[in-house]
Amino acid sequence: MAAPIEFWFDFSSPYGFLASTKIEALAARHGRTVDWRPTLLGVVFRAIGTAPLVEIPLKGDYSRRDFPRSASFHGVTGFRMPSKFPIPTQAAGRIFLCAKAGDAALGVRVAKALLAAYWVDDRDISNADIAASVAATAGFDRVRARAAVDDPVWKDALKREVEAGLACGVFGSPFVIADGEPVWGLDRLDQLEWHLARAPAATGRVLGATHLRLIVSDAQLGPAIAFYRDVLGLPLAVDVPGAYAEFATDGARVALCAEAVMGAVVGRPAPRSGDAVVVCLAVDDVDAACASARSRGATVVREPHDQPTWAQRVAHLRDPAGHLVELWARIPAPAA
Repeated sequence: MAAPIEFWFDFSSPYGFLASTKIEALAARHGRTVDWRPTLLGVVFRAIGTAPLVEIPLKGDYSRRDFPRSASFHGVTGFRMPSKFPIPTQAAGRIFLCAKAGDAALGVRVAKALLAAYWVDDRDISNADIAASVAATAGFDRVRARAAVDDPVWKDALKREVEAGLACGVFGSPFVIADGEPVWGLDRLDQLEWHLARAPAATGRVLGATHLRLIVSDAQLGPAIAFYRDVLGLPLAVDVPGAYAEFATDGARVALCAEAVMGAVVGRPAPRSGDAVVVCLAVDDVDAACASARSRGATVVREPHDQPTWAQRVAHLRDPAGHLVELWARIPAPAA
């Protein structure tokens, strides 16, 4: 499986909404998955010194004609301009990131529900209660969704996500990054398709070291999270209570995984004694990478298989020193 493409969007972006209805099918045609990533256009516009399109003389009047026309052109039925536009989308963004952290497929369903609620049903998703209710229709616990809006963890997560987008050059919505190639705008999706069609086939190449995963007992997980978060000051990026946590750094992420969870993924009740560290390597094709490593003498602990709740395909090897090595790539989220 080739590397996923990054789909950056703002819930208050009409072109972002229209692109969201097309991006997964486009990616699938080229064997790609989509990593949905929210941004906040208000923050972006301040950073680059511009304003919302509808507030710019001449362009504003034109854009209000172009939004519904583009929806009709792309076959998106039900589109209508919301009665309140634009809106702040922090509530929607925090809820989405919280849902995505626990289940990538659920995150996509929540994002689609929130976008449709605003752009089709004219529901004001800047209201935290409304946004939480919409998320619940996609299968996310309403109480948890509402709590995420005011939780400092998800406030900080969204802030860091927007900052990461700016660092990658994201200045609008939709904004797609495929193999390092930036593509901005709904009207450039044809260029994205052209770019993907020209991309070399996946061969099992290692793309980079993404995580240092530390395996801990259930009893150790809470204290370990507190150590990395409170003592070392690492920002908590993913938190699946009782199972898994991830911390952002400027390089590879530091992850903590409960022993029973990792044991189930590897294919036994619990990792053998000594499996305290897992080196996680992103590859462009798990099956090809595993086959290549085997042909060169690597010991395969578990064959390539899908981990649907992770939205990943994975395989596990053991290096000569006995360390566990995970090869992984994104898999498509199930259709909503």
